[in-house]
Amino acid sequence: MRRLGSGAMADVYLAEQTSLGRQVAVKVLRSGTARHAAAVDRFEQEARAAASLVHGHIVQIHEVACIDGLHFLAEEYVAGPSLKAWLVARGPLDARQALWVLTQVGSALARSAQQGIVHRDIKPENLLLTLAGEVKVADFGLARVLSENLDLTHDGMTLGTPLYMSPEQGEGRTVDARSDLYSLGATVYHLMAGRPPFSAPSAVAVVMAHIKEPLVPLATLRPDLPAGLCEIVDRLLAKNPADRFESPQAMLQAVEVLESAMVAGPRSLPSPLAWPEEAGPWMGEATVAVMPVSGKAPSGRVTDPRLRDATMHLRAVSRREADDREATRRLWIGFGLAAVAAVVAGFAIGRSRPQRSRLFDDQP
Repeated sequence: MRRLGSGAMADVYLAEQTSLGRQVAVKVLRSGTARHAAAVDRFEQEARAAASLVHGHIVQIHEVACIDGLHFLAEEYVAGPSLKAWLVARGPLDARQALWVLTQVGSALARSAQQGIVHRDIKPENLLLTLAGEVKVADFGLARVLSENLDLTHDGMTLGTPLYMSPEQGEGRTVDARSDLYSLGATVYHLMAGRPPFSAPSAVAVVMAHIKEPLVPLATLRPDLPAGLCEIVDRLLAKNPADRFESPQAMLQAVEVLESAMVAGPRSLPSPLAWPEEAGPWMGEATVAVMPVSGKAPSGRVTDPRLRDATMHLRAVSRREADDREATRRLWIGFGLAAVAAVVAGFAIGRSRPQRSRLFDDQP
């Protein structure tokens, strides 16, 4: 088992489910958090909400349990990077890539909306890519089942990430699927513009910006993008929920019309977010951090060769960087020793030079 990362309440580990011979991500509630009943309730609510959403673009929950006081859930392991890591590694998305994200995340949100569930924390870090470039929505940790009115904490209505939070969520008002659409719009805006739609020195100031400040139209920052795509994103970011798409399905229809006009022929394969074989393995930080360190899984089976190749490439890069650092260190040491030798030689020459007699200095 290897730790993959940490969240607000839990640590996540890569493990193998031996009964089915597959890798899974295990989210373990921290002991300090587990002492709070509300936190345990929210943790279990996450599992219930996500487990009920069986969809190809939603990270699936396999099991939730508590053993000897240790609360955990096992979920689908996604080997590729998050879209945040993609942005760092490869830069802003182009139009086709953005449409791919809108379509796949939109279909996931359509399913959650059908079951009365709001994700409440759509952001680049929670959109994961498989190695084939499929997008999967992760972490329904802030999901609220609308029909149950679960108020786990007093601040439960404002939980989320300020950079992508809808105005109504920031104000603590009731949210629905249109709030997730706003967060999706903020996410795609960031992925295409290279920066979030609003930023400020503090979280409170960011929330207030979402509520009050006018949006810089995406077309202003990316005039190369199709006007229709910019209009969809700007509409998603409307401050009044009534001015956005009325549902994820309505947004998907608009995206389909635009995509049909832009892309000729089959649109399903290959994914524009897949890493081509000729471009080499994934090297995003999020991916490398969870790659097996050998070519075999814990059970002895051979893993995806792309994972093995990426690990070998990372090792080669690390060795090369270490060699470069060592060469530079030796060069500076050589310069230093040469300088010291020059000083010593100069001092020695000065001491060995014949001194003029003071008797001659006194003569007129």
